[in-house]
Amino acid sequence: MYQLNDDIVALATVAGRSAISVVRVSGKSSQSFYSKILRVSKSPTPNYVKLASLYNPKTKKLIDQAMVTFYKSPKSFTGEDCLEFSVHGGAVIANNLIGALISLGARGAMPGEFSYRAFINNKIDLLQAEAIASVIESTNDLDNYYSLSTIKGQLSKGIKKSHSILK
Repeated sequence: MYQLNDDIVALATVAGRSAISVVRVSGKSSQSFYSKILRVSKSPTPNYVKLASLYNPKTKKLIDQAMVTFYKSPKSFTGEDCLEFSVHGGAVIANNLIGALISLGARGAMPGEFSYRAFINNKIDLLQAEAIASVIESTNDLDNYYSLSTIKGQLSKGIKKSHSILK
């Protein structure tokens, strides 16, 4: 089962060749990770994208120059403090960043763990959580349309409305 008290990190985009890779972090140490990876003492501005140099705090080596966004709880996907790094694509940079975050105390997230935390923190319901997996796996426009509609809460709203009419 998922652990809820630790910090998690994962690649949020497909691994491989691409223009960018997105690395996500969720947990109570997100703000501390921000300060250590960016080598700044100032607290991050929530929901603000910052262009910054990223460093491995252990080796002091430059990892990349990237776009970094800090999301303050509860205004994030998971409902926890979160960080999102948009780094240059390819495996090397993302892996170096993930390694640096793990060296600071984060652990690799298990599949679906970000969505699970969003569910546990009442940011999404179970239908929306399942729809996230469905939209990722969809292979045609119709499946994608219905999955996106469910993520937006349309199915949940319809069920709640039907349930209230039956009372």
